[in-house]
Amino acid sequence: MSTRVDARYLGHNPSRRIVRDIVGGRGSGGLDRDLDARSRRVLAAARTYVRVRTGTLLTSIRREEGYGPLGRYIDIVAGVPGLTDYLGYEHDGTVPHIIRPRRRRALRFIAGGQVRFASRVQHPGTRGSHFLTRALDAAR
Repeated sequence: MSTRVDARYLGHNPSRRIVRDIVGGRGSGGLDRDLDARSRRVLAAARTYVRVRTGTLLTSIRREEGYGPLGRYIDIVAGVPGLTDYLGYEHDGTVPHIIRPRRRRALRFIAGGQVRFASRVQHPGTRGSHFLTRALDAAR
């Protein structure tokens, strides 16, 4: 039997599944232990690479096990629908974009120690952390 690792990109899906390891047969002994050990390495690495502000995304990273037509699998999953809708932006980043006020006539922010107002702001974009993809690469 062989072990296959399949990394899938699911866009900005808030319930992202990045890793699926499949091994043939139930209770394969050494293969099950290897699958379990590798999935735990990916999980630990993903929790190390994620950027933390509130901890919600960090605590949402988990393992989900099951059996499919090809045998046992373990998914490393990040995100909770409704709580971590920003997962795609964190993982993949954003392109430069314009921010406009939604509820008021102007945006209010502090720059250089002074309160400023603007009708729009050019955001430079953010770099993605790619924490799930990096965790998969690091755990190999």
